[in-house]
Amino acid sequence: MKKTIIISTILASLLLLNGCNKSTPDMKDETAVKYVNNPAIQAKGMKQIKGLIHGVKPALMVTFKKDKSGVEGTVMCSEAAQEMGKNYNKTLPKDSKVRRTALKYRNPNNKPDATDIVVMNKLVADHTFKKPLVVDMGDSFRVYKALPTHKPCLACHGDKRKMPERMKEIIDAKYPADLATDFKEHDFRGVIVSEIKK
Repeated sequence: MKKTIIISTILASLLLLNGCNKSTPDMKDETAVKYVNNPAIQAKGMKQIKGLIHGVKPALMVTFKKDKSGVEGTVMCSEAAQEMGKNYNKTLPKDSKVRRTALKYRNPNNKPDATDIVVMNKLVADHTFKKPLVVDMGDSFRVYKALPTHKPCLACHGDKRKMPERMKEIIDAKYPADLATDFKEHDFRGVIVSEIKK
């Protein structure tokens, strides 16, 4: 019996070590991402991205003007922004969709995939927040536009220790696995991605 337990422990340890040596399915080698110079796709993607920004931003700014603490803005973002994104995608051509993601995301629905992670790490390393990047995915293109952290964003994405208690309660209740705090102004916040089928 004791010998069986020891053998089982050794086998489990070997499996664990073997699993740890492999890259996770979420990881992708940077050389596997194919960046392309395609002005027409870049322009189409940026038009779609700007459409989403212009749809969400005014509603968010009105909310922040009403409530300087940002609590109402957080509620609006968590309840309305996702829905606004879905509605906006319904207005786009059938070959396109727009989404948001980040390395430090709040909503699990916005979790980045392996390509997103590589591209965002490149944007951070290169400090290329203004120039969009176009990636050839094989059957589609992706246009990535970096989003810097603006001062109003800090209300619910800044230093969590300085947030109003109500804000922390909302974030903890709606997003128990939240990663999207402790940003500073001008930090890389995330990206908006336009996906365009070929």
